[in-house]
Amino acid sequence: MPALARKILIVAAIDGLILSPIQNSRNNSNNNNNHNNNNTPKPVKIDWKSKQILPHAAAAASKDNNKPKDDAAAAVAPNGLEAHGIAGLLTISPTSSFLIAITSREQVATIRGRHPIYVVTDVALIPLSSQRDADAYIARARPRVASGDTDGATSSSEEEELQDDIAASSRRSSTDTATGGSTVGEDVIGRRGLYGRFAEKWFSKRGWAEERRKSEGLSPGERTAAAAVQPQKVDVGHAVEEREGVDITKPENRPAPSGEEERVVDGAADSKGEVEKKKEEQVVEEAVEAVKEDVAHNLTPKLLNTTRLLLGGSRSFYFSYDWDITRSWSTQRHSKSESLPLWKLVDPLFFWNHHLQKPFIDANQNAFVLPLMQGFVGQLPFTTTATAATPPPSDGDQAPTFESIVPTQQNLLLTLISRRSIRRAGLRYLRRGVDDNGNVANSVETEQLVSDTEWARVFSYLQIRGSIPLYFQQSPYALKPKPILLRTEAANAAAFAEHFRAATDRYGSVHAVSLVEKHGNEAIIGEKYQAAMQGLPENVKRSVGFSWFDFHHECRGMRFENVKHLFDELGPVLDGFGYHDESLSPSAGEGGGGHVTRRQQGVLRTNCMDCLDRTNVVQSAAARAALEKNLADLGVRVSDGSDEAWFNRLWADNGDAISKQYASTAALKGDFTRTRKRNYRGALTDFGLTLTRYFTNIVSDFFTQAAIDFLLGSVTARVFDEFEEELMSGDPAVSMERLRQNAVEVSSRIVVEDEGEVLRGGWTMLAPAEAGTLRTFPFREVVVLVTDKALYRCGFDFALEKVSEFERVELADVVGVQWGTYIISTLAHPSTDEKRNVGFIVRYQPSSAGGSVVRVNTRSMKSMFSKGTSHPKFMAFKVLPGAANSNSETELVEGVCREIEAARNERVKKEGVEQGKEEEGQFVVKKDVIGLAEAKRSTGLLEQWGYSLRKSVWA
Repeated sequence: MPALARKILIVAAIDGLILSPIQNSRNNSNNNNNHNNNNTPKPVKIDWKSKQILPHAAAAASKDNNKPKDDAAAAVAPNGLEAHGIAGLLTISPTSSFLIAITSREQVATIRGRHPIYVVTDVALIPLSSQRDADAYIARARPRVASGDTDGATSSSEEEELQDDIAASSRRSSTDTATGGSTVGEDVIGRRGLYGRFAEKWFSKRGWAEERRKSEGLSPGERTAAAAVQPQKVDVGHAVEEREGVDITKPENRPAPSGEEERVVDGAADSKGEVEKKKEEQVVEEAVEAVKEDVAHNLTPKLLNTTRLLLGGSRSFYFSYDWDITRSWSTQRHSKSESLPLWKLVDPLFFWNHHLQKPFIDANQNAFVLPLMQGFVGQLPFTTTATAATPPPSDGDQAPTFESIVPTQQNLLLTLISRRSIRRAGLRYLRRGVDDNGNVANSVETEQLVSDTEWARVFSYLQIRGSIPLYFQQSPYALKPKPILLRTEAANAAAFAEHFRAATDRYGSVHAVSLVEKHGNEAIIGEKYQAAMQGLPENVKRSVGFSWFDFHHECRGMRFENVKHLFDELGPVLDGFGYHDESLSPSAGEGGGGHVTRRQQGVLRTNCMDCLDRTNVVQSAAARAALEKNLADLGVRVSDGSDEAWFNRLWADNGDAISKQYASTAALKGDFTRTRKRNYRGALTDFGLTLTRYFTNIVSDFFTQAAIDFLLGSVTARVFDEFEEELMSGDPAVSMERLRQNAVEVSSRIVVEDEGEVLRGGWTMLAPAEAGTLRTFPFREVVVLVTDKALYRCGFDFALEKVSEFERVELADVVGVQWGTYIISTLAHPSTDEKRNVGFIVRYQPSSAGGSVVRVNTRSMKSMFSKGTSHPKFMAFKVLPGAANSNSETELVEGVCREIEAARNERVKKEGVEQGKEEEGQFVVKKDVIGLAEAKRSTGLLEQWGYSLRKSVWA
């Protein structure tokens, strides 16, 4: 296996950030015969401007990577930062990136006596905007790394001081050749009003200018009254001008043009002013766009802090330089003789930083691609006792006496590895059930390894856990929320079958154990789970078993030991599954290669509602039974002096780790897992943890979920714009495009009564909650259908995939369409973007004969029916941000309006009806539905205060 960079010196040079692997005796001893000088890790450079990862030729020519020979590297090497590996690059926009370096680690286990496994205890996020910013961060991080302070993120005061240092450095002239242009720090400080309070607070303690701007009724680009007398910094090309209360957008206040700009086009002196004016306007526009791109969004500081807490402060990410911890013992593939890098051998299902490492992978810098796995790794030694009869003194055929039985001791290791899937990853109430590809929330593979200290005999036992593979959700605002079933029977059956098909392909047989209640709220999903099992395809069903054990009922009164009743039932099943048993010789390869006595034939799949507390109790009991069988095969038993607390403690730590990753707190019922006893103190502790979970579920989880999706590459940075608007995050694993296409299909089947009516187009749009209004909250997603005869507005229940109501308007009654900017909120910057926030109004005059038709689904034999009046009416629709299959929201809305016009023209021509006109003889008119100025006037103080309060809590 090619060598990985185990220790790296990171220095900020003039032309980029230099990553120089530091060779040491441990590297050389591990690489010995397999790694020669050609595959020794070579230094690389991350260019400040392009963010490209390139070989660093000057440092690579040096024989000693600890002592760079080039003058620039030698000058900055003392100011470098040592790292134990690279987690990847966090790229927020093309010009805003951060290197994530592992600055602190802790060894938690060793495989085969020579492959250490580490947990990440701290990371550094080094800005790649300029040498100045990187140096400022490294200078602040170096003392913390040297002192071994690994409590996670630094204190808020330290972070503010660091950002103040960056802000101070950014106030200096940006003509520093190290930057080649303005830095992110300069952009934020110079234009802090554009990014809101979070980006400003990230770079300065003063902050909150955005809130002052909103209170004065100004747009995000306008300056507050307080800021009008403050120095203003505007970047033009490579220069930053600082002025007192000067409007830099006016030509007379712009800096003097360069010689290149003074040239007169075609020698016409009288056109010089016009040319300069156009150039100045272009420069201002480019500067504003560059600022938006550099900072990307005003939640960047929170994203950086969340990333550092997640990767470094959670103690939930593990790695090994030369052992694949993502694969179970029985599926290990790599050996020393293989030439593939480690990242190509790991299981993609558990490669958590693959998206972050993609720049290094694309640059073919395999030495810096260190795979991280989220989950748990723990290892504890324990002592066993074996008895052997020794021959007595030669007294004939006398049988051995009790005194001749000599007990012998054997030292063993118990290693526990839990691997958390990257698919449908996330937090408790925000990731439930299954997605369209059969992946479930909180999916974890747990492996228990039992071995001797020499690893000559190894036992492996696998179990899995995961959410119930059905579409459902639960509200985070209730202490005991009721599951709500989603989607159609067909959709659930397809996802359910896909989940178990993948599980059986991976593990062989699967026996699912459901621990949810048979009565009360949980029974709803439990009964659906049981019924879905009966509907599995036969080729899958033959490999899947099912048991429903009502944990709370069977173990009421804190008698968790009653779990033994479940294992009385499962005994034959688990005996059939068995475990992996392998004996290794000293010459066996790294991936095994020994004699396999037995292979595990199937796995136990356990779930409760969250797959945390009850699941951990049952899994630990199954693992205990497997351990007893392993010891029996070895002919040993646990020493009498051991109370087996070591086993309970390791499994309790595992339960706490998985619980913190999914529910943000330690596992409930942890006292029983640790001591096999339950008392009132444990119950009180669980109550406190329940309240903590409740708080995190409704406050902090929404942004953390968006950050997790972004780090995994499931979403783009636009997710933070959407979060700022809604203060919530969506589910990228559930294809909204597919749901919306299905909504159009279902709606067209239900509402179009005439079989001869031809569907011309269908779209999903946002519409006000109340018909005939422009700004009635909440806006809801509806389906718009255009046929050759009519236009339909359909209310659609996306959870149940049913039409709730619809309104039909004859095309002949439509008198005009108006489209343009449609802004319904000015509270968040994305909501004020006039290019993204567009919509249209359909005006119609119901005829006296037909009128418009409205029907409401009452879930009974009769639907509510009404005819519209003959008074002029209208429908308002707003295009969904980022609408699928369109280059822009503007193009989409214009296309829909033209389709309505074409359909109506054909209809009235066929019927011979006189066409109605809008303004000046035009049917389709481009005119703002709600412009920015009008939207500002409509945004009241109460609405602003409510949003600010929610944002202060959620964001």
